[in-house]
Amino acid sequence: MSLKEDFSAVAGISASQGRSGYGRFTAIAAAALICVILAMVSLWPMQAAVFNQEGGLFETVSAAALLAAGLAALWRYPGLSRLYIGLVCLLLAERELEADIYQTDSLPYWILNGLDTVLDITLVRAALALIVVGGVVWHGIPNAWRAFKDKAPFLLIFFLAGCAAVVAQGLEEVAGVLHDSLSATMLMRLFVLEETLEMFFSIGILAAVLIGWPKSEIKETSNDPELRPNLR
Repeated sequence: MSLKEDFSAVAGISASQGRSGYGRFTAIAAAALICVILAMVSLWPMQAAVFNQEGGLFETVSAAALLAAGLAALWRYPGLSRLYIGLVCLLLAERELEADIYQTDSLPYWILNGLDTVLDITLVRAALALIVVGGVVWHGIPNAWRAFKDKAPFLLIFFLAGCAAVVAQGLEEVAGVLHDSLSATMLMRLFVLEETLEMFFSIGILAAVLIGWPKSEIKETSNDPELRPNLR
């Protein structure tokens, strides 16, 4: 190996270690911040409720993160088999915001109310379900398996975001079942924790979409017809 090749190899290893160290630090800092926020809303649920109301800060952040994830997915992952990624994110963003919290003559109310009307059409629902289910079967499952084998970072973030959503749903169920036996403070604590975890879910989905597969590996799987070489 020449001196130039040896220097290039050492530089490549150092850069890789630097990226790994930065990624580890970022992950630890993010986990610490999440724990701090969850602890604060648990200790002061009444004060935190100000940020968790319909149309409040946390819900707005959730909707904005899902909207950004949907638009980013449509741009980063074009093609019919990958359309479900952006579509699901956009549908979740629409679900996060309620038209009723806006004035009836405002633009947000008009947009959200119009979307609710369109999404109530049976044919539209059937078309969306076909796109999503087909995309998951044709593209999502094969690539999830590949990401699992490759230990892709975005899959771990997606899994943790999913766990946050599951816990949030569990807290909502607990609050509903035990509503009569819990104090007002405990009910508010469960509510703010649920909304906060939903916000973390949205941010996690955005992070997973932005990280995704490296551009050099965008070939993903041979099951994706858009990525196969043209046969002449």
